[in-house]
Amino acid sequence: MKQNKITALSFIYSVVFLILFLTAHCFASQITCNVTRVLDGDTFHCLPEKFLFGAKLHKDGTVSVRMRGIDAPEKRQAYGEDARLSLKDMIGNKTVKLDVKDIDRYGRVVAYVWYNGVNINLEQVKRGMAWAYTEYLDRPYASEFYEAEKQARKQKLGLWQQNNPTPPWEWRKRNR
Repeated sequence: MKQNKITALSFIYSVVFLILFLTAHCFASQITCNVTRVLDGDTFHCLPEKFLFGAKLHKDGTVSVRMRGIDAPEKRQAYGEDARLSLKDMIGNKTVKLDVKDIDRYGRVVAYVWYNGVNINLEQVKRGMAWAYTEYLDRPYASEFYEAEKQARKQKLGLWQQNNPTPPWEWRKRNR
């Protein structure tokens, strides 16, 4: 009886380890992706080079990517279209590198996006096209993103031309 318990526990630990290993491997990876459509200032569709476990696949084979650590104005919000066009200008129809951090509850790939060595998430903040989203910023990037937002505010770039812009998370609450 004791041997059966040990065998069962060993099996359970092995399965848990395998799940944790696969999850970490899937979410902490870098892949290339061909951008096909820019939806707004922090979301786009792209065709990944390889399958991303847990990501929702669209009919055309693309996945949605949500840019980690930033929150851009919504499409119908002031500067929403400017933010979308800024992102489209930087990555539209280009091949980008995704530093995948997660798959969210909607099946979107959550990632830092890189093009020609430039962190596009950070660039959106520098241009005044997005807020540094404190809840979802990782340690190696946090101070850089905060400083970029501070400088964009100081220089009145993009959405910071407004006296008191409404953050998208507040706008979404009011407009649901």
